[in-house]
Amino acid sequence: MSHPLFDNLPRIIGHRGACGHAPENTLASIRKAAELGARFIEIDVTLTSDNVAVIQHDTGLNRCTNGKGPIILTPLEEVKKLDAGGWFSDEFKGETVPTLREAVDLIHELGLGLNLEIKPSRGWQVPTATQVCCELASYAPEDMPLLFSSFDPEALVIARDMMPDVPRGYLTETIFPDWKKRLDDLGCEALHCEKYFVTKEKVAEIKSAGYKLLVYTVNDPEMGKCFLDWGVDAIITDFPDRIGNIL
Repeated sequence: MSHPLFDNLPRIIGHRGACGHAPENTLASIRKAAELGARFIEIDVTLTSDNVAVIQHDTGLNRCTNGKGPIILTPLEEVKKLDAGGWFSDEFKGETVPTLREAVDLIHELGLGLNLEIKPSRGWQVPTATQVCCELASYAPEDMPLLFSSFDPEALVIARDMMPDVPRGYLTETIFPDWKKRLDDLGCEALHCEKYFVTKEKVAEIKSAGYKLLVYTVNDPEMGKCFLDWGVDAIITDFPDRIGNIL
């Protein structure tokens, strides 16, 4: 039996906010997703050196800020001084790396649902998932739709044990042969898969077994329509407006 969250899961989920239009994983990107009509977004969470959960995809600061080095070795005070928007365009200069709390507050204010990908630095899986769950338990609104996902099984185990009422999705690129056993072992209700490995036959197999299937990162409207016609539960996209138009 699937989690009630999936009963109302939109078929379009904004990737890292709406990262085709604004710098990924920033408050600006979250606002842009809502502006474009998204009702659910996906963002990534990891830790700073002083154990604060922040919204950041990479383990390093180089790609999406003007900082350098691993974020796990950088305290929040220093992370907050970085420009996380200027790399995208001058319009977004001065955007900062949000804390998880800042992101959750905005998401709730905008009435969005959240797919939170736990993205630990390698070797820091358990501390990352533990801190994320502790923080969410202390300030996340009870009525905010929340879905965990991760590529890391250890992070999913921690999420399952600490917040068992929050559904979980197992992130993968390929659809591994023992996908059902892995989902069952981790208590995951959904598989989140890279678009290139999704076939009509695999969609039917996963759906008929009673699991949900989310596909990333789909930016071509015709590809998105094909997946939705096959019965995929949701597609994750950089351009929620572009894909939303097909619905």
